[in-house]
Parts: sequence; structure tokens; C-alpha cells
Amino acid sequence: MPTLRNIDLDRDTAAVLAAFDAADDDLLRQASAIDSAETAREYLETMAGLGWAIDESGTLIGIVSAASRSAQHKSAWMSYWLEPGVRGRGIAARALATASDVLFADGFHRLELGARTNNPASIKTAERAGYVHEGVNREELEYDGVRFDTVRMARLSTDPAPSITLLRMI
Repeated sequence: MPTLRNIDLDRDTAAVLAAFDAADDDLLRQASAIDSAETAREYLETMAGLGWAIDESGTLIGIVSAASRSAQHKSAWMSYWLEPGVRGRGIAARALATASDVLFADGFHRLELGARTNNPASIKTAERAGYVHEGVNREELEYDGVRFDTVRMARLSTDPAPSITLLRMI
């Protein structure tokens, strides 16, 4: 049963390196080059202050995070990833919904995210976690010289809770 927990630099470095070593293009776009234990640890040092490890059987299988946090506006920018071998089981949506509820309980009001329009799995993940479409940002991202539109989505603390089973926080 997957859970959410704090990121542990010593425990999670090898798992992050393995996930990015076996990654597909979608995951590789989530972070700059993670190709050594050192770069995996540097990535985790950044993520440790922003998010949580998605854990299964004691091993990190992904991360959900809240960056660009604004105390004034009570908002944050959400992101999430799972290693390719565990996708398709609804874990990312459950992790995103759980992290969102934790942030709402901490006083956040608006949580935002974006997903490339050519990534329907990520869009569906956000929808299942209660995020609502707000529009399309045209040619917002560029990877390898190719521009991508993104779907802008948000969840407000006043929105109805999604009907999804949350993960246990440990």
C-alpha cells in the first residue's frame, strides 16, 4: 500500500537515481540531468523542502511537491512524478489529492499545476485529484526545440473533495 512520507536524503538517493536511469522522456523533463548519486541527492535536497516521497514497501517510487509557495496569496505550484513501472494504478492521483489536503489544512487556498496537452495521463491524474481546467497556455514549454501547450489546472480549498482514497501519511 503506497504512503506519503518525508523525503530522506540517505534513504532515497539511490531510488531517485534508479528512477531517472530507467526514465522515459516524460519523467526526464521533470528535472535537470540526474545521472549520478550526487545529482540525485542535490535534486532531493531541493525537493525535501517542497514535497513528499511517494513510498511503496519502504522505497521511494515518486515525489509530489508544492513549489512557488506564497504565504501572501496562500497558493502553491504542484508537481508530481512516478517511476514508469508503477504508473497506471492511480497512485499519483491519490498522492496529489493527499498532498493537496495537507496543504489546505495548513492554510493554503489555491493549488495550481500545468500539464502538457499531449500528456493525457497527467491531465487525468490531476482531474482525479480534484483539479479543474482553467485554460490552455499556448506554447508554454520548450523541449528539444519543440514548443508544447499546457493545460492550466487548479484546486481551491473551497472546491468539493474528490472521491478518491487518500494515501496514509507517515
